[in-house]
Amino acid sequence: MCPDLPDRLAVGSPISPSSGSVAGRPARTASAWWLLTFLGLVWPIQPTPLLAAEKARVVEILDGREVFIDARQAEINQTALSPQQLNTRNSRAHLTFRSGATARLNRFTQLRLGRNCFLLAKGQVLVSGKQSGCTKSLRLSSRGTTFIITANADGSTDVIVLEGKVEAEPLQHAAPFEQPSNDLPVLLSQLLFEINQRRMQLGKAAFPSVPAVVQAAIEPYGLLLINAMKRTGGCFHGGSNGVASPFDFVRLPRGWSVVGEVLGCPTVPGVWDPAIVARMLQESPTHKRIVYESRKATAIGCVWSKAMSKHDTEAMVCLTMRNDGQTAVAAAPLIINAGHRFRFSDTGSFLSSAELRAADYDTILRGPFFLGFVSTLLEQDALNRHLRDQP
Repeated sequence: MCPDLPDRLAVGSPISPSSGSVAGRPARTASAWWLLTFLGLVWPIQPTPLLAAEKARVVEILDGREVFIDARQAEINQTALSPQQLNTRNSRAHLTFRSGATARLNRFTQLRLGRNCFLLAKGQVLVSGKQSGCTKSLRLSSRGTTFIITANADGSTDVIVLEGKVEAEPLQHAAPFEQPSNDLPVLLSQLLFEINQRRMQLGKAAFPSVPAVVQAAIEPYGLLLINAMKRTGGCFHGGSNGVASPFDFVRLPRGWSVVGEVLGCPTVPGVWDPAIVARMLQESPTHKRIVYESRKATAIGCVWSKAMSKHDTEAMVCLTMRNDGQTAVAAAPLIINAGHRFRFSDTGSFLSSAELRAADYDTILRGPFFLGFVSTLLEQDALNRHLRDQP
């Protein structure tokens, strides 16, 4: 039992149903069942498939054949896999992602595929569907909409939302895109996005991104607990198995305090995914209370340890926290509504915005993202409805 830390829960412990493993006791071998564990109780849920690498298929090429996957000329129906790079020179291309989302690359565009987000290094891309896009300083998350990203030569980013909504959030690190296996800032940003989507559906305020000083304070504890779990083969909270309680270990800035803890237990690479974790946290009543319904928690910070090889495991530790206002938190992600153009600096800061006029839509619809293409955008019907309903 955990009388000193009631808001603690392990999520997704990969154990055999016959092993009787509980929190604080090493698990046996993994099985086809993934279990939620809390105070010795288990709930079976459906098994989670391993995530495949992100891929994009070249569906259509216009204005010549100057589309390349890495250094090789691309062919129709050829597929690029992360971390490969797609380049256009004096040609345009229509792509389809694994999720079903579609994209169109303008001329002289460079895009690298990542696990949860593609990186637009230069040029322009139109995205239609549930697909996140990033520049070196900004992450743009979509739940299924149509928007355009432009990576400008001066490092700034332009975002035009034609239909739906897009969430924009600064990225502190660009390096993860070069090696998708190390895309931790992107994964943590996506996890926060997925949690906040569910919080807002429940009528709760979105958690802001925690400031760097808070993230730095929780990482030593998170890594210590994860390494202890990996070493013993178990899944347990701080305060046991030689690991101090987060109440005693974590030294947060003045005004901050730990409220609760949830775990993603060590398991094989590829199982933990931001959307899956957010869903599992909501489906368990106790997890839901900790992450989605707590009146005390005003922020959440996570430490995610990725597998270093196919024989390694990955795990995560998340702490819900309270900030009494003495240390400022990072601004919540910015929501860009349909019919707006936003510009961000080379550090991801907001610079300016403008509302799209009917003439702006006409120019876009007659421009390189639409002229000559035969393939259909995933959200074309939604875009048509939005255009039809415009005054």
